[in-house]
Amino acid sequence: MPASRRTAIPGFTLIAPTIWKQRSNNGRETFSNNDPPSLIIVLPWTGAHGRHVVKYTEAYQTIFPSASILCITTSTKDLCLRSSKRKQQRLQPAVAHIIEHVESNNDGANILVHAFSEGGSNKAVELAEVYSRTTGTRLPCSALCLDSTPGHPRYLRLCNALKKSLPPIPILNCTGLLVGSALLGGIWILYNCIKGYDNNVISRTRRRLQDPDHWDPTAPRCYFYSKEDQLITWKDIREHVGEAVRLGAPVMDVCFEDTAHCKHAAMHPDRYWGAVALTWKRTFSNKEKRGSRFDLQSGGGGRTLVVIEKQAMS
Repeated sequence: MPASRRTAIPGFTLIAPTIWKQRSNNGRETFSNNDPPSLIIVLPWTGAHGRHVVKYTEAYQTIFPSASILCITTSTKDLCLRSSKRKQQRLQPAVAHIIEHVESNNDGANILVHAFSEGGSNKAVELAEVYSRTTGTRLPCSALCLDSTPGHPRYLRLCNALKKSLPPIPILNCTGLLVGSALLGGIWILYNCIKGYDNNVISRTRRRLQDPDHWDPTAPRCYFYSKEDQLITWKDIREHVGEAVRLGAPVMDVCFEDTAHCKHAAMHPDRYWGAVALTWKRTFSNKEKRGSRFDLQSGGGGRTLVVIEKQAMS
């Protein structure tokens, strides 16, 4: 299947390479909050197929039907080979769209950002930085959801991630994996031996997600991750959760026991989307304490329990 057909998102309009938009359907809100997001920015995992992405956008249409959705996809080439400068140049149409949205909402835009895996989180930090550079202000992100990210760079896990992002055609998959693994190996050696371990794209993305110049450190966050994830180890994400809590963010910590990488919503939809809704509610709560952490756990009979930790994790 051609790449354009694989990445096309049903119901969305392409406004620039890898950037898709969808207007709200002006439906009645099912979410019990007077201030739903006016714009939702979805940043899928590397090489995400359009038919998989639309499952998340359709869920958002159900929860927040009045919200517009902006979706920005990522390819392996974009994540691994393009410079930060080039990535940000390609994001200018998205920045223009967000600026137009903010202005049309009289600076009262409520934006929810949802990033998946390392490709999505890298696109999120590049977007935040180019927006700040263009406008002189932080990206107006009211809440941030991070699914299966951020991790630390681990070569074998990166190869697994590469394999999953390749086309499901055997000869292309095998050839791409061989070439990609060799390329990743070269990049790995380059950063470990010459540029420095902490200067690789994954480590830099991890740090940039905590940068107060580009992200409001008090905006609620939700981390989704799993102990069965073969691409990103759960301990890396939980470490980032602790960092966010110590920096003052109200954090919802949603750890699954049995889900694969970026498969949490498919296996546990009620728990997943319930956490998204609760995270958004926290955006407008004046009772939240800085540095608080929620653990969203499964209760008996399909119920959901929320355990609150008032202090940062030790």
